[in-house]
Amino acid sequence: MDLGSLYELAPAVNFASRSQAQAGSIWGPRTIPDYQLFYVITGKALVKIGSREYTISSGECAYYGPGAPHQLVMLEHTAFYSLHYVWNSSSSLPVHPAHNIVERNLAALALAGKIEPDFVELPPFAPVSLPAVINLPGLEPYFVRMVKAYEGELPGHGLLLRGLLSEMLVHVVQGLAGLDRPLAQHPRIGAALYAMQERPELNWTVSELAGLCGYHPVHFAKLFKEEVGLLPKQYVIQQRMKLAKTSLLRGEKTAGIAERLGFASVHHFSRQFKQFTGLTPLQFRMYGRE
Repeated sequence: MDLGSLYELAPAVNFASRSQAQAGSIWGPRTIPDYQLFYVITGKALVKIGSREYTISSGECAYYGPGAPHQLVMLEHTAFYSLHYVWNSSSSLPVHPAHNIVERNLAALALAGKIEPDFVELPPFAPVSLPAVINLPGLEPYFVRMVKAYEGELPGHGLLLRGLLSEMLVHVVQGLAGLDRPLAQHPRIGAALYAMQERPELNWTVSELAGLCGYHPVHFAKLFKEEVGLLPKQYVIQQRMKLAKTSLLRGEKTAGIAERLGFASVHHFSRQFKQFTGLTPLQFRMYGRE
């Protein structure tokens, strides 16, 4: 199922909890009205989604949506996070899914067959398919904060939950798309890469980037070129151009893009954009929408 563009989604948390269950505990077969992420903290669980079965353990997360018959079986004493949410909602307030959960029988799992994966559009990159089992680092802190916000129910908690969920889903989609791979592939300069990806609008100096990684500037510059194949300045421009292309296709004004990405002027931005892509920003916007 096409869930739409990542840039236009307005997700909302319906339920968030941290719990544990003894070996042999079973939920389902059933269908739910929303989407669920079942994250194993410790232990092991068997997840049946349609006619497929998956064993997940610590650090792994099962994903399924409405209309997908599923069953959860605890193979060991298991601690877990359970998150129910929707990808798009006009309201950020949680709507508990309990009243719309439908119990099924085992035959429903077999009849459902293989459940086709959902996918999220991520222009200008290819759509990102969401697997039944997600195994990415860095997910647990999001669950911790969402459970705390959900259970606290302080004023504005729905908006806070939406923000946390949005951040986690972006992390998931980017991870599945492989956009975070340079950090894993280049651990010696990962801190510098992360800094330039997070703040490409800044005019980073070699000394500043070397300091983030604990190297002498000369050694860092040599290491960076060996690892990435570009000079740090060229890498920053590359990151700016990636963001600029996405912004142009979203309809943002050229002047606003130039200012936000740290270019001295619209002329400077347009000149570098054409050097990088072979097209002016206007030409890129026109061709990208054809």
